[in-house]
Amino acid sequence: MKQILCFGDSNTWGYDGESRERLPWGVRWTSLLQEKLNKEKYRVIEEGLCGRTTVFEDPLRDGRKGTALLPTLLETHAQVDVITLMLGTNDCKTVFGASATVFAADTVTLDVWHQFTDPESAQTQAFEAAVEEYEKEHENIKIELHGLDTESYKTKISTEFASSASGVDVFYYWAPGKLKQLTDADKVLPLNDYVTDDIKSRIKEGSTSNFELDGNLYALPIDSYMMCLFCNKDLFDQAGVEIPTTYDELITAGEALAKLDGVTPLAIGAKDAWLAGALYESLALREVGASEVQSALLGETEFTNEGFKKAAEDVVELYDKGILGKNPLEDGEAEATADFLNGKVAMQLDGSWFAGTIDNAEDSAVKDVEVITFPVVSDEQDAADYAGGASASFFVNKNTDTPEESADFAMYISEKMGEQALEIGTGFPCWNTDVDTDTISPTFVKLMDLYDGVKTGVQNWDGIINANAAAVHLEQAQSLLSGSADIDSFMTAHQDAISAAE
Repeated sequence: MKQILCFGDSNTWGYDGESRERLPWGVRWTSLLQEKLNKEKYRVIEEGLCGRTTVFEDPLRDGRKGTALLPTLLETHAQVDVITLMLGTNDCKTVFGASATVFAADTVTLDVWHQFTDPESAQTQAFEAAVEEYEKEHENIKIELHGLDTESYKTKISTEFASSASGVDVFYYWAPGKLKQLTDADKVLPLNDYVTDDIKSRIKEGSTSNFELDGNLYALPIDSYMMCLFCNKDLFDQAGVEIPTTYDELITAGEALAKLDGVTPLAIGAKDAWLAGALYESLALREVGASEVQSALLGETEFTNEGFKKAAEDVVELYDKGILGKNPLEDGEAEATADFLNGKVAMQLDGSWFAGTIDNAEDSAVKDVEVITFPVVSDEQDAADYAGGASASFFVNKNTDTPEESADFAMYISEKMGEQALEIGTGFPCWNTDVDTDTISPTFVKLMDLYDGVKTGVQNWDGIINANAAAVHLEQAQSLLSGSADIDSFMTAHQDAISAAE
């Protein structure tokens, strides 16, 4: 005979609110259950008690704490096959001063790794505000944040996931190239079982493609970015030149701007390797087109198109003519940004998030900013190709001890940051959200108009190719700015690295 233990409070005991007596056998639900199961050879064990709590000791009546009594009863009635639990109401008595969350669940701590470390950044502020809001909505969950600057962060995550990454539950990462490395190693949790139809309805169609592999969805998109040239119009007016639309015009404008005292015509912050890469990638996109770039990076064609070589030569030309400043490898993004805001930079190559930085800066010397995509190299070039797309999000470590909670937070933070992208001027949201355009950063409004005119995006290359090839690419991109560039070695190193990854 199998046994069913019915463990609960007055509802299980059979308390009658009118007579204040116990309901008789044949009326209380436990007896009805027994009668239904007689033929099935089940025995119903009644273990109800008025005033029984879940986790609190009753100050007036001993022996009411359910979690203390249940283990003993399980042993007493062994072997128990099924347990019904009906507890919780009494824990809400004012004498205990507790919410349902307190007794329903223990605190869960999630270790969340990210790269939002600049306290002055609108994106950092939005991230931290969303985390705080999540903790308020989930009293039993504590978010432990671990932040590093971008380059240090990439190294840290690679190191962690080379082993078990036991100290990581949720982490910020890039797709598709880097993601594939982790999925191939079975290190990332698919979110298929956690993404509801309601969530799907709020995501813009097609925006999840970079986060899908082999039928699995590994993250929800945040926003889409675009690499642009941010131009200080006042400096262009001083130099007597127009904002460039072609590479030749860029050279002409750069040479004129270089004559202005203390002005860097084009700052790229190349000390941060990914920005050195971004300059070369922007020119390669113009020289060969989006389709050819994608094919080469995915190993479908060889890195031998003359356009790739010409792009490297273009970078060297910009360096040799002094358009990139005296030493473009000396400063990173932070230093280039400071110089731009101080009116010492005519053009800065950066992502769409830079719009928020410009408009949120206090005491900026820049009053008139124009934003353009990287100039085309010829009239035949498709100007609708652009550097960018939906590339980064929050992922869940497959080895986490808290998959459900981690997945919930990862999806929450991705949506929240996506919704705020336009408002804080960091990117183009991948979520269906209503935003009052009057609240949007003025520079980002210009970006929105620019974004409407682009079509085919190519992400930063280090987010597409594998880690080893990416390291070679960025190192070689910086070498073009060293004053002793070897174009042939540049080409060979890229082809060898991409081929080795196949």
